[in-house]
Amino acid sequence: MLVSVVIIAKNEAGNIAACIKSAELLSNDIIVVDSGSKDGTQEIAAQAKASLHFIDWQGYGNARNAGAVQAKHEWIFALDADERISKKLAETIKKLAEPEAKVIYGCRRRNYLGSTLLRFGEWGSDTTYRIYNKNFAAWDDAMVHESLSADGNEKEVLPGFLEHYTINSLPEFRLKLQQYARLQAQHFFEQGKRANFFKRFLSPLAGFISGYIFKLGFLDGYTGLQVAKMNAYYTWLKYNLLYKMYKSENS
Repeated sequence: MLVSVVIIAKNEAGNIAACIKSAELLSNDIIVVDSGSKDGTQEIAAQAKASLHFIDWQGYGNARNAGAVQAKHEWIFALDADERISKKLAETIKKLAEPEAKVIYGCRRRNYLGSTLLRFGEWGSDTTYRIYNKNFAAWDDAMVHESLSADGNEKEVLPGFLEHYTINSLPEFRLKLQQYARLQAQHFFEQGKRANFFKRFLSPLAGFISGYIFKLGFLDGYTGLQVAKMNAYYTWLKYNLLYKMYKSENS
């Protein structure tokens, strides 16, 4: 199975070399889609002999699609700069001698906060679908939380893990969530979605209870508590920003 790896990146100098190295376990066609890095990401990627493709940022979905256009192979593995392909996952993919063109393949993802592996909560039960044939599937145009869109495609989860070193510290995590919340609120606003009382106040609480209690986030100790609180904060913030957009429009 011949696969191209498409990595989206901006100012990922601390991650890009390790990300490319993990991608080399699977492919010799590695495309880094860069949207204006100023920290040396582009130079590091070039030194690692990845192909560089430069874009103006129009959202995660559009960035992934732009990279797929540059890929040599029909099969694409969509990767983020803070993710690493494990040896087991690479071996599993390479053994797919006759992959089904209309199947979107996924894997389990192990999420880390700093060096701490989160085994429970929202991040402990994470499955992501990233491997697809670009002739039969593409990403939607969402600014954030993009998804593969295809008619009638089946999904299959493969053995092996995608390692996700999502954030180094809680303050950094908070800043990242604020960025995502702004993008998601704008996307909702463009779709005409509303931020009612339930979405603004009860949905964050329900999300906290689900992640921390029912999905056993408390078993991750202090880190599990902080992640559950941050996820609730993100939900509250995106709907609060959406509410303010409509309020500003009508004022």
